[in-house]
Amino acid sequence: MQLKICFIAPANSVHIQKWSLWFKKHNHEVFVISLMNPDIDFGVKVYALESKIKASDSDWYKLKYLFHVFEVRKIVKELNPDIINVHYATSYGALAALSGIHNYVLSVWGSDVYEFPNKSILHKLLVKFSLWRARCLFSTSKAMAEVASKYTNKKFAITPFGVDMNLFSNKKRNRQDNNFIVGTVKTLSPQYGIATMLEAIAKVKHDHPEIPLKVRIAGSGSHEEDYHALAHRLGLDECLTWLGFISQDKAAFEWANFDCAIIPSESESFGVSAVEAQASGLPVIISDVPGLMEATDPGNTSVVVPRGNVNLLAEAIWQMYVSKDIRLKMGMNGRIFVREHYEVDNCFSLIESRFMEIANYR
Repeated sequence: MQLKICFIAPANSVHIQKWSLWFKKHNHEVFVISLMNPDIDFGVKVYALESKIKASDSDWYKLKYLFHVFEVRKIVKELNPDIINVHYATSYGALAALSGIHNYVLSVWGSDVYEFPNKSILHKLLVKFSLWRARCLFSTSKAMAEVASKYTNKKFAITPFGVDMNLFSNKKRNRQDNNFIVGTVKTLSPQYGIATMLEAIAKVKHDHPEIPLKVRIAGSGSHEEDYHALAHRLGLDECLTWLGFISQDKAAFEWANFDCAIIPSESESFGVSAVEAQASGLPVIISDVPGLMEATDPGNTSVVVPRGNVNLLAEAIWQMYVSKDIRLKMGMNGRIFVREHYEVDNCFSLIESRFMEIANYR
């Protein structure tokens, strides 16, 4: 059965582009209604609303996107899709809710249910309204569904992000040196525990200067300069390489050539980076955040430390270095774990089957 699918979502998001291209590749007709233009032509028809709103604008200023409700309704009416999938309970969720369209699926992403409702009673009411108006609700993790359930009585279908195991693979490892390389590929934001990681690495270097420790950090963000300054104060300049924002292809190469991934987030709706690292054959040190623990198999593919605990994170890094056999075994387990739970085609096939069920009962 071929579906006509309309995503109401940010077309410049890598995740939305993955969703769109997978469904197009599998012979479905795909359209995206977006408040912003994508940076590239990714091969799917995009209806870009003429919005000048930026991600950095205030929540109240962003309410201007509601001026597009009639335009969204018109486009949806013309397309007459089998499936309307709205992403984010806040901006796009409110836009869909107020546009008067019906029978749409709403996918929550993270900050829309973790952070946004806590800003004020009005923010909370907006999230509740968006969830109430949707016919069906999707969440990428059980942990996030549990948080979002504070704002609705509806059940969530769990639709995890999948990882391409041909792209993220230990076969891309090409190192010949004896260094012990650790690091991460994350947005440089406080919620991802970047400062905790830097302080833990500095402690390892201080306590165990004999380790040939090298650190590579990929990502960008509004706090990037702060983390550079902190690393300098901690004396990490000689062992630390900042990679900046990198592509998926480059991220796959970086993960494969680490010895251990460190993802010490303070908050995480679902650990996509942890899944990518495991698919690349790496053991992962994570914080005790539900979204990360769900994305790994603690004890078998990951080591869990309390969030924000510099000393225990440093100890976990040290143990990864001295326990090479365990490290390699955990890396092998990680790839098996991802293949069984988060392989991209399996994950999207699950979403496809959900879409089929919904379309059959329109």
